[in-house]
Parts: sequence; structure tokens; C-alpha cells
Amino acid sequence: METLIHFLSIILYLIQGCFFYKSVCCAIRPLNSLPGKLLAWFLLSMTGSVRFFAGDPVNIIGTLGLFLAAVFLLFRGQWFVKLGIVMIFYPIIAAFNFLHNSLGANIFFSFSDDMGLKNYIFSVLAQVFLILFWYLFHRFMGERLSRTCGVLDRRSWILLTVICLASLTAVISLICFNFSSAVVPAVYPCMIACIVTNFGSIGLAARLADTVLADMDRRNLLLQKSYYEELDRNQQQIRKLRHDMNNHLSVLEGLLEKGDIQDAMEYFKDLEKHVRTGTRRFCKDSIVNAVLNAKYNAAEESGADCFFHVDIDEILGIDAVSLCTIFSNTLDNAIEACLKIPETEKRRISLKARYTENGYFSYEIINSKRNEIRKKKDAFLTDKEDARSHGLGIASVRDVVRRYDGTLDITYTEDEFRVVILIRAK
Repeated sequence: METLIHFLSIILYLIQGCFFYKSVCCAIRPLNSLPGKLLAWFLLSMTGSVRFFAGDPVNIIGTLGLFLAAVFLLFRGQWFVKLGIVMIFYPIIAAFNFLHNSLGANIFFSFSDDMGLKNYIFSVLAQVFLILFWYLFHRFMGERLSRTCGVLDRRSWILLTVICLASLTAVISLICFNFSSAVVPAVYPCMIACIVTNFGSIGLAARLADTVLADMDRRNLLLQKSYYEELDRNQQQIRKLRHDMNNHLSVLEGLLEKGDIQDAMEYFKDLEKHVRTGTRRFCKDSIVNAVLNAKYNAAEESGADCFFHVDIDEILGIDAVSLCTIFSNTLDNAIEACLKIPETEKRRISLKARYTENGYFSYEIINSKRNEIRKKKDAFLTDKEDARSHGLGIASVRDVVRRYDGTLDITYTEDEFRVVILIRAK
């Protein structure tokens, strides 16, 4: 009977570890390899099921180290996101397991002092309570964590880490420095306060993420408005051109009848500029297409020789605003660099963007330049007078790439500047 109960207890521990592992995976992604995922599940199962006793610094510190190692070695993402996840989860784990173990023992010994079969059965029932806790956590907090991790930037994560650090310090102090054999009753509300604080931090981060998403939606609407205004201007231009087409053809016919080929060609070139609608179909997404059209027109007006090859009809894992941030900032920098070249014929911009079937978004932009590149550590400095309002383009692109765990490579020579981005979108 005891063997069966032990076996059942192991199964319950693994189930609890599964829900805890899934909760962490809502925030950060594990390694792609199956052995890595299994190892992460095993280590997190151990972390989530450790029993904490008063006056036991070994368990609380050792388990924290185990959790840190598992998250940093077996999960993908930026270091500040991983550290933030540890700061969010570990105080909840430690406080809840401490309360579960201490209060459970008090409840059990108030009814019985049997350390045999009854104790095993009670332990199994108590384990079901832990499973229920992490199931409810995953059910109600998982989506918030997922939304938060996909939106918040580095500064927000560091702020969240500092807030949760207070809970972690309180939990470790309450466990390590409680040397009495009986737990001081005041410890219980302190532990509950730490759990509530970290739940509140998750809720606060989710509200902050919602604010950022709302701002993205507002920017989406502005981009869509710009797109439809551009369409309306193009339609008006087409209607006007159709109305005047007979006159244009009459002028060309007259020039050709006179044998004035040179003037006819010049007139035709001027007419061709007006015929161009300015709206090209680079991709299916109307917002991204509007940005690309606007930047393409601006690049042509600068006299640059432009080549755009965009094959991104469907990207499931990158939002439109992030794509627009990449396109608009890098193209603005390229156009600005080209305008500083006196010889118009030497102004060149080449842009290639592609989304592959295996879920990778690749981006490359190359532009000619003459200006000197100024850097401070990894930051590129602007040569404009108002430095505070400029020079943020590459930094914005870098933030987007970090958010999606991508890579950004910037190289340059005396005559050329090149930016390459690779993001796994799924």
C-alpha cells in the first residue's frame, strides 16, 4: 500500500511540475531540443515541489540557484527577462510551499500524530492542493505573463525585477532567520503579503503591456489613415489624369507631327512622373505597405537609386508596428545618409525583406554614405544639433530585435552602411 502511495505521490509531483513548467513557458520559451525541454521540466518540477522549513537557509538558497541555472541555461530570451521571471516566480514558490508545508503540518497534527499510512495519505491529498494552485495560476495568469513578455522593454523588466526583489528578500529573510522550533504566527501574513505582491506585480505588468498595446493600436490607426489618404490622393490623381489625357495626347501628336522628337520625349517623361500613382504593392499588410510606399517615394524624391524586394505576405509572430519600426527607422537613416552625398548618381538604397516557410524573418538594407559614423559603446550618435530628439532610430530597432530574441548586425565602410536583421517569428 505504501509503495502505491509513493508511486502516486511521484506522479502528482510530475503533474505539479508540468503546470509550473507550462506557467514559466508562458513567459519565456524553452530550448528547441527535446532533451532540453525534458531537463527543464524535471528541474522546474524539483524547484516547484521543494519543502521549505523555518531556519533552513540551505534549501531556500540552493533552490534559488537551481531555478536560476534552469532558467538561464535551458530557456531562450534576454537576460533581464529571465531574471525578471525568476524574481516573479521564486517568491511565490517559496512563500506558498512554506505556508503549504507549515500549515499542513499544523492541521495534520491537530487531528493525528500517526506518522505511518495516515501521514502518507495526507501528503498525497496536500499534493493535490499544490497541483490545483499551479493549474489556477496557469489558467488565470499565464495569458497575462505571455502578453507582458511580448511587449515590455528592457527598462520595464528591470523595474519589475526591482519591485519583486523586495518580496524575494522578505521571503528569504523570514525563512533563514526564523530559528525557533515553532513558526512565529506573524510570519504567515508576511508570506501571504509576498505572494499577493508578486501577483499584483504580474497584474501591474499586464496593465502596462495593455497600455503599450493600446498605443500600438493607435499608431496602427494612424498608419491606416495615412494609407487610405494616400489611396484617395492617388485616385484623384488618376481621375485628373484621365480627364486631361486627351490634351496630353494632342500635345504629343503635335510634337511628333513637327518631328520634334526631343521635346516629345521630354514631355513624355514629365507625363510619366504624373502617371505614377506612388502606391505599389510591396506586401499584403496595408499598414506595412503604406510605410514602404511613403519611404520609397521619399527615397526617390531624394534622387536615390532604390531597389526594394519585399516578400513578407504573412508573418504570424511579429506585429505590424514592430515591422514598421524596423522599416521606417532604417529607411529614414538611409535616406538621410544619401541626402548628404553631393553626387545624386551615387545615392543608392537596397532593401531586401523576406519571411521563410520555417518562420524566419530576414531583413537587409544597404545604403551609400559619405558621413562619418560616430559611436559611443554600442550606440550610434547623431550629427544633428538636437541630439536629444534624434539618433534614436537604431536604438528603437535594437529594442524590437531584442523583444523577439533576434539578431542585429551592423557593418559599414567609408562608402556603405549595412543593417542585417534575423528574427524567428514563430
